Amino acid sequence: MEILVETAFETVKISAIILILMIIVEYIEIVFNEKLKKFFSKGKFSQIFLATLFGSFPGCIGTFVVDSFYMSGIIGFGAINSALIATSGDEAFILIGMAFKGDSPITLSSLIILFSSLFLFGILGGYLAILYKKIFKIKLCKKCTIVHEEEDKSKPKFSHFFTDHVFKHIIKNHILKLAVWLFLSIFFITLMDNTFNMKEILTHNKPLLLVLGAFVGILPISGPNLLFVSLFSQGMIPFSVLLANSIVQDGHGSLPLLSFSVNDTIKIKVFNFLFGLTVGAIILIIGF
Repeated sequence: MEILVETAFETVKISAIILILMIIVEYIEIVFNEKLKKFFSKGKFSQIFLATLFGSFPGCIGTFVVDSFYMSGIIGFGAINSALIATSGDEAFILIGMAFKGDSPITLSSLIILFSSLFLFGILGGYLAILYKKIFKIKLCKKCTIVHEEEDKSKPKFSHFFTDHVFKHIIKNHILKLAVWLFLSIFFITLMDNTFNMKEILTHNKPLLLVLGAFVGILPISGPNLLFVSLFSQGMIPFSVLLANSIVQDGHGSLPLLSFSVNDTIKIKVFNFLFGLTVGAIILIIGF
């Protein structure tokens, strides 16, 4: 019972921080989306850099923006891979929430290292993806023009933002699910650690954990990846495993791509998996 109460309290604290952060990020995305959109067509470097930047924003909104640009033919294979490599989905909010708690092993410096690594590898991965496409002569589906529905202008801006973005999107689609997964992850790890010496067991299986982290990252959802965030926050897995998982996984970022082209999505995820596993293995060998 004590574990349940402590886990519930921890989940509520982190979820509250995440909710505030998500609202802020969503608002920023809406305000600056149209202004930044025109820069995506200014050349290969601009595409990769901006796609990586959008992917680096916590959550899935920035990645969804890049998805729409890819589906409409504005950006190419390299840029979409950059965004999906750079993003760590809703797990980014979890990590930030844990860091802001103050009593977590996850520190501001560790977040800076992780997010800056994802940004740099996003840019590198974008250029390697272009080379990968040329070498293996990868064919992608024909792009189409994406038609966006106009917002209801009769609604007040605040009302529309709160109803459609905060309530329907953030709370219904993210916070509730994240809270459940977060609770289950924390509870499972705490229970297992009280029963077994989890740190000792995991320490001797780092290569296996690395491969497992990359494989779990393939799933187009956020929840299962929280296990690796929780393990890292407890000091049970090395940075390389979290980094590999973060590179491969994209939260819900690949869902729009799946609905657009399963074939393209598989080719994108195959590259991300190989890239993430390679980077993670190198970092693990170095000793992190």
